Parts: sequence; C-alpha cells; structure tokens
Amino acid sequence: MMSKRELQIINKFFLPLAKNKESFGLSTDAALLNNNLVVSSDMMIEGTHFKKNHDPEKLAQKLLRINLSDLAAMGSKPYGYILNLAIPNTSDFWLKKFSDGLLKDSKKFKLKLFGGDISNAPKIFLGLTIFGKKKKKLHTSAFACDKSDIFVSGNLGDAAIGYNILYDFKKINCKEYDKKYFYDKYFLPDPKINIGFKLLGKVDFCTDISDGIYSEISNVSDKSNLEAVIFLDKIPLSLNLKRTLKINNFNKIFNIILGGGEDYQLLFSAKGKQSENLQKVSGFHKVGYFRRGKGVKVMKNKLEKYSQKIEIFSHF
Repeated sequence: MMSKRELQIINKFFLPLAKNKESFGLSTDAALLNNNLVVSSDMMIEGTHFKKNHDPEKLAQKLLRINLSDLAAMGSKPYGYILNLAIPNTSDFWLKKFSDGLLKDSKKFKLKLFGGDISNAPKIFLGLTIFGKKKKKLHTSAFACDKSDIFVSGNLGDAAIGYNILYDFKKINCKEYDKKYFYDKYFLPDPKINIGFKLLGKVDFCTDISDGIYSEISNVSDKSNLEAVIFLDKIPLSLNLKRTLKINNFNKIFNIILGGGEDYQLLFSAKGKQSENLQKVSGFHKVGYFRRGKGVKVMKNKLEKYSQKIEIFSHF
C-alpha cells in the first residue's frame, strides 16, 4: 500500500502535473495515449524488492509480469516495452540470465523490446515501461457502485507468504514443499490478461492486487465514498496456504493475506445480473460487497467481526 508520505508526495508534487485526460487523474493502473495505446511503468530495486543473489532470470520475468498485470487491469492487449537498467559491475553470466528471462516471457506474452537505457550504479535498478493496445473498451473507472458485489479472480496470499518467509519478517511455520510453492508465486506472478478482456463492459471497476486486497479495496472505498464489507471465509486460498494456516496463528497469517500484496490477481465489482453471471464463472470468487458508509469492514464470517489491526506493507 502507498504510505501516507508516498500519497502526500504524489498529490502535492505530481498530481498537479497530470491534469490531462490521458492520465485519468493518476487513478487507474495505466494511461491512454491517442485513444489507442495503453502505457504503464514500474520498477524493482535491489534491497527493496529483491536481494542481490536472487535469480536474474526470475527477476526479469517478474519485472515484465508486474507491468503486464497493469495492462490486465485495464483490459488491454500486450504490445511491447522499454527497459531501463542500472547495475554494478555485473558479470556477463548475470546479464545473460536476465536477458534469457526477458526473452522467455517476451515470447510467452508476445512482447517487443523497443529500447531503453543502461547505466552503472551501486545497486541493481530495474525499470520498465510497458505498452498495450486498446480493444473496443478499457477499464478506466476507479469507482464502485452501492450494492455492488466484490470479486477476486483467484487465490490470495501465496506471494505475500513467500515474501515474508524469504525475508523472515515474521516467523512462519511452513513445510518445505509449500515454501517452494510460495517462492514461485512471489517471483513468477501470473498476469490475468485474458480475464481483464472478459470483464470489459461487465464490471464497475477493475484493478490488480499489487498492494494487498485490504489496501486496494480501501482505495476504491475512499474514492467511491462507500463502505466495503469483506469476509475472510470467502477469500480463496490455495491448498498450500490452507495447510500453512493450520500450523500458524490465524491472525498472523490473515494479516499477511490482507495486507501483504504481491498477489496480482484482479479485484473488481459488479451488481445485479452482471454479478449473478460472474458468480457462475469458475475461478471468480465473491468476497464481499459495497454499501453506503465509509471505510472497510472485515468480517471473519457473516456473524463475527475480525477485530485485529491489519498491518499494511509498504515499500516506501
């Protein structure tokens, strides 16, 4: 989630520069140029997002995929990217593996490299600007509707658990075979591009869950001036996470699931007939609803409120 300081910086210094229709007031996952080209950008920094000894092939794949997730949230078709790379005196082996990762996912997602820049730096800095093409429509709304149902496109929490185990932020008991699964989910997110297409014209808004479901819903709730109610027993979990939940403190694990981020599933809402249709789609999960009010109310189930303070993770 964006920290208060991060939001303050953006609103004070950069939002005044984005008073144009292309940027959507910095409220969506990307900008739209010439009514056709969707553009988004993201970065990964050594020591903040990854460690120096992490596999460069997976770093390259993750860099592409977190940007592709923004295109998925807009419902656009991947087209190409510009890469900015700042590195220490790195061996050709590291660069070969990094470029192999780019090549692998460029083929997988049919992407072209358009150019970029490279420089020397004390730490590794990875920056990527991605371009997508608009179909007939885009997800440009950042607002929910009263009485709309809240959905997610798949399991939550796996990547956040992997991140916490990797950096040992919280002591988590975990089977070794589950640990590998969580690491893979953290390093290799699966951008929901086809789902983004399918939701066009059917939902109030659509965004990817990069900063944790609690943070993302809070942002939509604030902008929409509505209260969001979500239920922990409705949040979809992998079998690996269910096993891990059983041998750990319930509140500790769900705090990570709610606030940890890195899921890159899609979050969206719909009401009426559209909601009924979406509830019939395999893989879509209704986790709550919007109503008049403010903020986010978290329930363990229909009867019991979740009273724990949710710790929101921020890279800033």
